[in-house]
Amino acid sequence: MSLLHILLRIDAFTSVFVRKGGDGFLNVSEAAVPKDYHLLLWKFVTDDVLVSFFPSGKSSVRGAYVGRIDLLEQKYSIKLKNLQKSDSGLYTAIVTASSEEVLAEYNVTVQDPVGRVDLTVFVSSDSSSCNLTATCTADGADISSTFGCAAKTCPQEGGEGSKVTKSGASLHLSLSGSSIVCNHSNQVSWTEKTTEIDHLCLKNAGNFPTPYTLNACMLQMKMTSMDFPFVT
Repeated sequence: MSLLHILLRIDAFTSVFVRKGGDGFLNVSEAAVPKDYHLLLWKFVTDDVLVSFFPSGKSSVRGAYVGRIDLLEQKYSIKLKNLQKSDSGLYTAIVTASSEEVLAEYNVTVQDPVGRVDLTVFVSSDSSSCNLTATCTADGADISSTFGCAAKTCPQEGGEGSKVTKSGASLHLSLSGSSIVCNHSNQVSWTEKTTEIDHLCLKNAGNFPTPYTLNACMLQMKMTSMDFPFVT
């Protein structure tokens, strides 16, 4: 390769996360392509050519990728279809003119959707407050937090608020309004379970004789589980 064909590289790539079975979009600005270019290639992990674009306006999708790549209306941009985990890696657009130049780099990560999440809540009380211990479990990991409820507020008093699971997803436990929320998410999907709490003890604490104070905290729980894919 002559000195005129030194490969010029950009400093950073764009990270793209795609749900398994979903599509990924790789874009090149038409304005960035030299008017006198000879060849523009999309490559996977530097060596595997996916698509070739020619100055004549013609293009060619490599045989192994026919049916898996769509050429977009935006010239030089492509859509990768039905991505699997083996499709994770670095995708590079390279143009050849007086030199070779990297126009775009995308680091694509294909992820499974997160699994189900479980939430359990243990309640204890005394004459002036309710104590809630919530445990959030998913993907072999769990976190627990304690909330001390008094005067119509339930600040977190101890435990963990978040954790990264073995698959790299996030597990998060929090109090939102009158609900304890357990959220399990990654970059392409999320699922959560909530417990709605009606703290009758906060209204009645201190108004009951001693034999009844242990029953003064009545917790009404409504479990709701939701699973949301992210649009890719």
